[in-house]
Amino acid sequence: MSLTLYQFEISPYADKVRRVLVLKSLPYSVVEIPISKAGKFRSVSPTGKFPVLVDGDRAIIDSTDILRYLDAAYPEVRVAPDDPRDAGLAAILEDWADESLYFYDLTMRAWPQNRDWFVRDLLHHEPKGFGRTVLAKLIPGALLKVTKAQGLGRKSESTVVSDLTGLYDALEAMLADREWLAGPRLSTADISVRVMLNVLDRTVESKALMAERPALSAWAARVDAAAPPQGVSITAARP
Repeated sequence: MSLTLYQFEISPYADKVRRVLVLKSLPYSVVEIPISKAGKFRSVSPTGKFPVLVDGDRAIIDSTDILRYLDAAYPEVRVAPDDPRDAGLAAILEDWADESLYFYDLTMRAWPQNRDWFVRDLLHHEPKGFGRTVLAKLIPGALLKVTKAQGLGRKSESTVVSDLTGLYDALEAMLADREWLAGPRLSTADISVRVMLNVLDRTVESKALMAERPALSAWAARVDAAAPPQGVSITAARP
């Protein structure tokens, strides 16, 4: 077995995969891809999407597909729920986290009070120099353009925070009488939502929302204990 994860370390989708690899006790190596060099890795990901997990001569693209593959190839510890109803709920929550919560993160981290941290995260693995300086100036505008096209970025800051507050309230209510989001054990639902809340926590608004919700905070601690985000060995990317 030789597992290699090609990733952007900042990506919550890469975090999702890393947590499952740790949960399954699977040894793996990481190739970190500088944002500016992603196009040179088309041989690994023809779609340009990351993370990509390479297992021997097979490459699996997209975090959702990677988790499905890992459950099929290494089923000793499964992250998909066993009960069909729980599995359906987990699939819906994973898609919601990946496709909806993700844009809350992009939108809010483009705001002036949050963007410096985001730019530092995004460019952490970029070589120092003129190119990095240019990217730092272009990134906030590029984020705003993406989120406005998606729709969330056209809302006011107060409306976005109000919408997110309702979602946090919904998660808090779901966890009021249970340990996990979809079934009696940790699943893809918990990991997928947790990694998105983890990056959202790097905004001042979301961090405050989490601090005000004890059930949600306790659940986040349970997920982190069961599927911790550490254990990454980053190597320099080579196209």
